[in-house]
Amino acid sequence: MEIFPKIVVVAGPTASGKSDLALRLAQEFDGELICSDSMQVYRQMDIGTAKPTPDVQKIVPHHQLDLIDPDESYSAGKYARDASSIIEKVAARKRLPILVGGTGLYYRALMYGISKIPSIPEKHRKKVTGWHSEHGTYYCWKELQKLDPEGAVRLHPNDTARILRSLEVVLSTGTTLAEFQKDKAFAEAKYSFHAVALEWERDVLYERINQRTHIMLESGWITEVEKLLTRYSPELKPLQAIGYREVIQHLQNKLEWGAMVEEIQKRTRQYAKRQMTWFRKENNIGWHKPDDIDEILDKIKVYLEK
Repeated sequence: MEIFPKIVVVAGPTASGKSDLALRLAQEFDGELICSDSMQVYRQMDIGTAKPTPDVQKIVPHHQLDLIDPDESYSAGKYARDASSIIEKVAARKRLPILVGGTGLYYRALMYGISKIPSIPEKHRKKVTGWHSEHGTYYCWKELQKLDPEGAVRLHPNDTARILRSLEVVLSTGTTLAEFQKDKAFAEAKYSFHAVALEWERDVLYERINQRTHIMLESGWITEVEKLLTRYSPELKPLQAIGYREVIQHLQNKLEWGAMVEEIQKRTRQYAKRQMTWFRKENNIGWHKPDDIDEILDKIKVYLEK
């Protein structure tokens, strides 16, 4: 039996043109955009997260942006609950809900639910945060090797967010994150959906990432980070994200300009590769060449008319 409401999903790696495509679809099909990006939920973090500009947000309604301050937390489970509520409201307005973003865990949590990981006690969260503040990401990765060797192998030693999350889970539960994730909540998707992603040649995508880094820096990214540092500690988890960490290191005279740019580009390329791996495993996503817009539109029209 088909599940309603119908939604459209625009997924894929960073810098692949998701936002532009989703905007086009929203205009074509009278839609509203529900952002699925774990960094765009933070207020005051705009340029470095490639958040849609205020002018773009005026073109069609955008949801799930600017939800919390950088020193607050937001989970995939909370995202799934919030996004589900928004989908119902958008559909009730007889408009098309369009999910757009590259955070695979948010996508999966919304569509299929997430494993039932218990909440992390504050003492364990503080312990892991303390390790990271005092010793850095690599030290935490080495600790994860001791507690969850298989999990550590799957993570890059610089993947701060996932390393800290894995440590929190195994320390507080005695069970690895991978074991929890085996317990999928749903085998079938919660919604009927049509998902698309833009498939670039890898070299072309990487060049787009390199160019976008320069554009973001020229657009005031340094000033954005300086303002954040007047209110927040550089050790905050969001400020350790791709690009923000390197800009902070530059402001602390730990990285020269050229090295900062190269490191941001490298980390972003690595992230794009992980995103492609994640979304390739999602069987229901249709990959299209960037110039296949007419084909994408035609397939969505057929889907919506079923």
